[in-house]
Amino acid sequence: MNFNIDKNSNKLLILLLLTDLALILIHIYKMPFLGPTPFNIEKDRGYAELFQYFKEYWIVLLLFIIAIKRTHIIYFAWSILFTYLLFDDSLQIHEKLGYYLANYFDLQPRFNLRAVDFGELGVSFFSGLILFSFIGWAYLRSDSAAKQISKHLFILVLFMAFFGILVDMMHIAIPWGKSMWGLIEDGGEMIIMSIIVWYVFDLKFILKN
Repeated sequence: MNFNIDKNSNKLLILLLLTDLALILIHIYKMPFLGPTPFNIEKDRGYAELFQYFKEYWIVLLLFIIAIKRTHIIYFAWSILFTYLLFDDSLQIHEKLGYYLANYFDLQPRFNLRAVDFGELGVSFFSGLILFSFIGWAYLRSDSAAKQISKHLFILVLFMAFFGILVDMMHIAIPWGKSMWGLIEDGGEMIIMSIIVWYVFDLKFILKN
């Protein structure tokens, strides 16, 4: 399969990354004065997080449209994953369930991590296990093109997990450089999500070949 990149999708990627960069630079420039301002990329419901919701929504919508047009369940499976990520980010699912699990199982702080952090890790692990089990089942029933696309999406999601889980834990556990770790975590997630939007948007051109 020939993976030709459409010029229009490249323009979209540039616009997304420029917006990410602008939000990151505003965050850095205003960092000493940020506080609860919506320009703080670490703030819940801030401008950067709302932009992430926008990107996740379009990923879900595009994958769902592709699933209908191509009649491949693998694209639907991926749309379910990103639907979960959208609801998880906007409704703070893993934070709320993590808090519940930490209290229910009486989890204890360790390695400079809070009890609730272990609860959140548990929620992320089990939700990921369920979602990727579905994706894996759909993968085995896919053609070679869909399998190659799934591999690309899987790698991109791994990068998301690196910033959203591993760097997030480092942000909490390491006592120094809190603002730096927060910037790496949220800035990294923003950039990777923009790349995923670009990739999924470009699939309509890729799948024509």
